[in-house]
Amino acid sequence: MPVRKGSVRLQTKDFSIDSELDAVLDGRAGGTVIFVGSVRGGSPAGRVPHLDFEAFGGMAQKELENIRKEALRRFDIEAVSVVHRTGRIRAGGRIVLIIVTAGHREAAFNACRFVLEELKKRVPIWKKERGEWSLGDHPAESPRPLARRKRR
Repeated sequence: MPVRKGSVRLQTKDFSIDSELDAVLDGRAGGTVIFVGSVRGGSPAGRVPHLDFEAFGGMAQKELENIRKEALRRFDIEAVSVVHRTGRIRAGGRIVLIIVTAGHREAAFNACRFVLEELKKRVPIWKKERGEWSLGDHPAESPRPLARRKRR
């Protein structure tokens, strides 16, 4: 069985799409799908100058790795890499990068969609726009992320 490549990472700095792509391409893939999520400068509520992201560190990293491994098991793909930024990201800035390589494009597209949807559902990364925290596509149950709550 071939060695499957890829990685997952949380970081505050921006990422290089070229560097991340070079890390997974090895000549076996016939199809590569790249998804980049970025900060929109506006919403129905008005202008959005930036978004703030916080992650529950080790738990978020572990869940990203679980999703990566699931994608490798479920789809006929060669590699999956995910980079998600935390901190304040200005409008137009890149938030998340997902790269999936496969022998054929259909598997790469399907796996990329799976990784994105599972990330939004399962990974404890909070987003704040205009003072309101959300988890994935839903408002957070708490007004503050777990990572910032004081221990009692």
